[in-house]
Amino acid sequence: MDAQALKLAQLVAVVASAGFSFGGLIGIVYSDDRPAVKALAFTMLAVLLGLHLRNCVRRADGHRPRGWRWTLVVQAVLTGAGLAWFPNTWYGNTGFLAAAVLLLIRSPGPRWAAFALVLAAQFWSGLTVRPVSEALYLVVGQAAFVGVALYGVVRLTDLIIDLRGTQASLAAAEVARERLAFAEELNERVGASLRQVILALQRPGLSRAELESSLATARTALTDVRSVSHAHRDGAGARPVVAGDLTTRVVNVLVVTTLLLMIVPRELRHVLQIGLSGLPLLVFVVALAGFVALYLRACLPGGQHEGWTLTGLVLLTYAPTALLGAKLWYVAGLLPGAVVVLLRGPIRWVAAGAVLAGDTVFHLTQSGIAGNVLDVLYGLVYVTERAIIVYALWRMARLTVELREARAELARVQVARERLRFARDLHDLLGYGLSVVVLKAELAFRLLERDPHAATRHLGDGLEAARQVLTDIDSVASGRTEISLAAEVESARAVLEAMGVEVSWSCTAAGLPAGVDEALAAVLREGVTNVLRHSAARHCSLEIVADDGQVRLSLTNDGVAAPSPDHQPGSGVGNLTHRLDALGGRLSAERAGETHALTATAPLEPALVGGDADRVDPVPGVELHDR
Repeated sequence: MDAQALKLAQLVAVVASAGFSFGGLIGIVYSDDRPAVKALAFTMLAVLLGLHLRNCVRRADGHRPRGWRWTLVVQAVLTGAGLAWFPNTWYGNTGFLAAAVLLLIRSPGPRWAAFALVLAAQFWSGLTVRPVSEALYLVVGQAAFVGVALYGVVRLTDLIIDLRGTQASLAAAEVARERLAFAEELNERVGASLRQVILALQRPGLSRAELESSLATARTALTDVRSVSHAHRDGAGARPVVAGDLTTRVVNVLVVTTLLLMIVPRELRHVLQIGLSGLPLLVFVVALAGFVALYLRACLPGGQHEGWTLTGLVLLTYAPTALLGAKLWYVAGLLPGAVVVLLRGPIRWVAAGAVLAGDTVFHLTQSGIAGNVLDVLYGLVYVTERAIIVYALWRMARLTVELREARAELARVQVARERLRFARDLHDLLGYGLSVVVLKAELAFRLLERDPHAATRHLGDGLEAARQVLTDIDSVASGRTEISLAAEVESARAVLEAMGVEVSWSCTAAGLPAGVDEALAAVLREGVTNVLRHSAARHCSLEIVADDGQVRLSLTNDGVAAPSPDHQPGSGVGNLTHRLDALGGRLSAERAGETHALTATAPLEPALVGGDADRVDPVPGVELHDR
């Protein structure tokens, strides 16, 4: 959608520029200058339009063209020469330079100073041939309107480019905020408990009561890990996204400014020319205020009741004419733009075409303004050009809102993935480590009086495991969690043998891809954790083999008790299944009597390998499993 909007904005910029230059062309044709002077004016206008299109119709990367400073100088020279030589006809062309300085000069101070200088030059030129009121109209209703309209359309193109380019950064910011909140909760609930355990285990001459208290604290920390893991796995999404509001505000300001410059100066000019007063002036003011308010309502995002808005615009377009007359109040040329934005489907173009045709017929038969083909053509270009500008501003303003919502959705998806990673790493890393702490504390508690030396050795192992868990807390919160299959095999053997479990193992797979190695390490860690928690195993076997382009890990243990009726499955198997699915692998768990077998297979060339440094992959779009 953003690419389509970008092309539309570029097309509208070209069409609008060509339409404005056509007005300058008509002025040159109707001037009293000699043919040679007209030919010079035509040439200057053509060069000015070409330079404007080169400098101001943005490329997809939003960069200014090379050599823009020199071409801007040429634009300024041509504009100044035109104002000096053709003050009666050149006024609309000043808007090209006004738009150029707004679009090409990036520093706000010099930009607006140059814009003001362009308008001042137009005012000076107008004063040489027209009264002050007319010179002011040429400044506001012509030069400023053309400049701001072209600036608005092209600047909206830049905003779309910016919105498209900042999707990833917004998602990354949301993930960073989620990590910060997660780290705070994890340290508060788990880190504090672990620090208490470490301080207690380090104390010399630890009593039985103190050891029992430390064991209870370690069990509480393990429970907290499960609780935090489930909370972040099933969380209710990200915080509301607030980034991008400024962009929407800028777009709305551009829309309002452009529409006000398009409508108000032209109508006020008529009042100043006629010197209106009394009831007609009151009708004019009310009609103009109502028309502008409804027009802005039609074009700005969030408007409702399009049918009533269009009805009001139609009434305000034609009803005041009965009292004020067509010479003073005639805004039908602006109605096609409102029709296009308020109706839906093909009917909008049919209705806009009908209004445009009616406007043309009116001018031909009633106003006396149109008298030849050029007049008719100019009227068609004038109305069509403004309808296209209105439609483009309306569409771009809404597209800005849509893209902001899309960015928010992408950020929510990214945060959802980060929540799944939190839950997975919590379960895989901290759950296992805390199980070891609890196990070692229980062994020390049992052996404290019978074998003090063995109890001390288990306390040391538990103390080391608690310190490792504290380190893992920081790793989980920051996203830097790495485990290896070889290290997990050695750790599993040591922990199981410490529990008195006979371990047999066979490992013939080596040099596995990083993603596969880490996934199988997580499977082994989860399997061993379940053996420690949910069985009274006497024997456990581990087999890791690679053949036929895939690697298989099998962990089998006995001593499995029947599950209780109120047993609730944890998140470990689900996390591991998701990991292996991403690699093109498979996880299965089977039970036969008191024996449990956990088997994981993965291809040696995974279907999905990669990721960035912080382990959060880019989000190109929303996938079904993210919902």
